[in-house]
Amino acid sequence: MRVYDFIPPMVIGLFNRFDATLRNAGYLPMSGQILDATLVAAPKQRNTNAEKADLRAGRIPQAWKDKTAKLSHKDRHAR
Repeated sequence: MRVYDFIPPMVIGLFNRFDATLRNAGYLPMSGQILDATLVAAPKQRNTNAEKADLRAGRIPQAWKDKTAKLSHKDRHAR
């Protein structure tokens, strides 16, 4: 048996709403973290205006091509 077998459906719905509220606020709640109340803010992209223009045009900024580690950490498809 799992712990969830003993939780009423109404309480599960409440936790799902709480999870959605945290996600909309920019937090990424991970499985199990509700027990220790750890909240982690979602990472934010910090691109220059030139980098944003290149990304909108479908190009990879030159500075990113030179640094493969930086390129692997950037989300080029974010909106």
